[in-house]
Amino acid sequence: MLLPLFINKLFTKNFHNKAHYYLAIIIALCLPLVRLTPVFISLFLLNWLLEGDFKAKFQSVLKSKSALLFVSFFLIHVAGLSYTENMDAGWFDLQVKLSLFVFPIIIVSRPFNQEQIKNMFLAFVIGAVVCSLILLIRAFYTYFVFGENNFFYLQLSFFTHPSYIAMYFNLAVAWLLLNLFKKQEEYNRSTVLLSIVAILFFTFMIVLLSSKMGLLVLFLLFIGFAIYFIVSKKKYVMGFVGLLVIISSVFSLIRFVPEIGNRIKTVFTAISSTSNNQEESESTAVRMLIWSAANQVISENMLIGTGTGDSKESLIVEYEKRGMTGALEHKLNAHNEYYQVFVSLGIIGLIILMLTLLLPLYNAFTSSNAIYVLFLLIIILNFIPESMFETQAGVIYFAFFNSVLCFNTKYTTNHSKN
Repeated sequence: MLLPLFINKLFTKNFHNKAHYYLAIIIALCLPLVRLTPVFISLFLLNWLLEGDFKAKFQSVLKSKSALLFVSFFLIHVAGLSYTENMDAGWFDLQVKLSLFVFPIIIVSRPFNQEQIKNMFLAFVIGAVVCSLILLIRAFYTYFVFGENNFFYLQLSFFTHPSYIAMYFNLAVAWLLLNLFKKQEEYNRSTVLLSIVAILFFTFMIVLLSSKMGLLVLFLLFIGFAIYFIVSKKKYVMGFVGLLVIISSVFSLIRFVPEIGNRIKTVFTAISSTSNNQEESESTAVRMLIWSAANQVISENMLIGTGTGDSKESLIVEYEKRGMTGALEHKLNAHNEYYQVFVSLGIIGLIILMLTLLLPLYNAFTSSNAIYVLFLLIIILNFIPESMFETQAGVIYFAFFNSVLCFNTKYTTNHSKN
């Protein structure tokens, strides 16, 4: 008798609201650390389930066309199980992508306000700083103890692939830059100084990570904000000096940092080369060979694809036919999210994926949701060199921030209408 009464008093509406918010903060904090997030996502879902009120929650889902669109992308993967042969791989794929279903349903029914989202991004930036410090401490330790140079690319990023970490850091930079462009009365000098230091620190980390797309996105962010500064503030001299500094810095990195220079040069070599060496080991060249193989698989399964669990196996068969020993040895996926979905789910799946990106981008632009626009642009670009939805590092990041930014209290009404 006493235990149910105690539980009822403990798990009040106020308790669930606070748990919903603080667990979201913790998820944002842990995202750059990758491996800690699944535990807190489970608690986030459990709190939502224990809260009850499912009728109102599902009405919120049904009223939101954006939520239905996001959920449909997961459900088409479920449908893809009906014609897949490798059911084990199919079920594992659904497990990896489960966040694409969970986060939209939870957050559209319990959206966050602007102040809460601001605190989530602050937690995310703190998590990114902690992640950076861990990477650097490990690199210094291995250098001084074992004499190993682990300061660049794969050797530095032991949590997950450098492309994912660089993508996280670029979002942090985008958010910090947006805050710097607020009106003067909305921030103080110490906050500005701290933001600038954080931006420079993340820039330094992205350079060390040496992800080619990460470097490109960072360059585009700085160029974009510099142009916006010139146009909005009409400070042409300062703006053009800033552009000159950015461009000079890029050329200096390519010229004087061999690790970066060599990686950039291989991109141009791979694009301009007419070689069809199937044993190619350079990442950009391998991707181009993989995309050629993916085109062949797609041509044979255009409408509905190979099925949720058969995409990788279909690509491996094509690698074997073409003698692509490097891709075959590592059993590589399509290394492009658009190709990956096209191979798995055909033109129908690709259309739904594009709608989940482009319709929210249009809505975010028309409602002046700047951070959401930048988030989606960062995602759209990072989908080109990586199959981001094949790992939880990409799925959780997208599903969480996409839902938080799309279904916040300021824009929820507009999204329901659009």
